[in-house]
Amino acid sequence: MLLEPDKKIALQGLDGFSQKNAQAGNASYYYSYTRMTTTGSIQVKQQRFDMTGSSWMDREWSSASLSTEQVGWDWFALQLSDHSELMFYRFRRKDGKQDHNNAGAIFNADGSKISLTFSDVAIKVMEHWKSPHTQISYPAKWHLSIPGLGLELDVIPLINDQELRVRYQYWEGAVSVNGQKYDQDVSGQGYVELTGYQ
Repeated sequence: MLLEPDKKIALQGLDGFSQKNAQAGNASYYYSYTRMTTTGSIQVKQQRFDMTGSSWMDREWSSASLSTEQVGWDWFALQLSDHSELMFYRFRRKDGKQDHNNAGAIFNADGSKISLTFSDVAIKVMEHWKSPHTQISYPAKWHLSIPGLGLELDVIPLINDQELRVRYQYWEGAVSVNGQKYDQDVSGQGYVELTGYQ
């Protein structure tokens, strides 16, 4: 597999420093290659399949991530057809209130960045899926709205059963994207990560 960046490195947060909450140590260093031309092949039994595509690479490291009030996160990384990308994460709180640490960014086609705060993005869960393996119920369709950027997106898993059952259970998988940006049709692809669901 060969991956070649199409765009310059994207520094998440403030110059690569991503604060997750006010508690000491709950932050990360975080950068991404949001769009990488990908070529290669995969072999299934005796059959080889050549493939091409577009990848996203994240690199993040930290000492801790959640506060005592936070129970998990919903993390979106989306490549849009206008050659922009959206990364946004929202933390879920035990009290159900909006978490002011929710954050992300739009990376435009020219590589410029628009930072997003908790008040810029509205996320509505449209459907749920219950895992037959763990009985955990996960969101399975979302509507993302960023009124300030004229962006309205529906995000749908390619398949519902993308639950990872390792040391702990969480959901991470491929999604498709459709919607509008400034009243123009836009589509895309990406992945979503869901943690802390029970």
